[in-house]
Amino acid sequence: MAYGKIKADALIYDNSGTDVTVNISALAGAGSAAATGSANTFTSEQTFNGGVSVDGAYEQTAEAVAALDINLSTGNYFTKTINGNSTFTFSNPPASGTAGTFTLELTHTSGTVTWPASVKFPADTAPTLSTGKTHLFVFVTDDGGTRYRGAALADYVN
Repeated sequence: MAYGKIKADALIYDNSGTDVTVNISALAGAGSAAATGSANTFTSEQTFNGGVSVDGAYEQTAEAVAALDINLSTGNYFTKTINGNSTFTFSNPPASGTAGTFTLELTHTSGTVTWPASVKFPADTAPTLSTGKTHLFVFVTDDGGTRYRGAALADYVN
């Protein structure tokens, strides 16, 4: 048996007397490579240097926040219901020079919200929240979490 490399566009094999041609490009996805034209599940971080183009639905599981820490390593869409004074913290932002963004869907039954000092809202003023409503907050950082720019869509009916 010989070992080495072969450069080929197709393989031809005998299938009970009938030659079958398999194009090498059709084998994409064999082994550890991602297949084209089929669903792939990645269990670790992937780097796509050529960019990513999404044509169709993009989904992110809503992460329910148990305490008051928004852990950015677990997702980018978070939900929380508060019924008292609450002070949020943000942890595990992307490294400086990498943009990171997340949304917080906050159902507010009572209490006040205190944001980290690193959060900057327009006019440097956090929005006033109405109780009994749901509010959407979007935060963006590009400096490792030193500063988050925040925006709010407030007072949705529950």
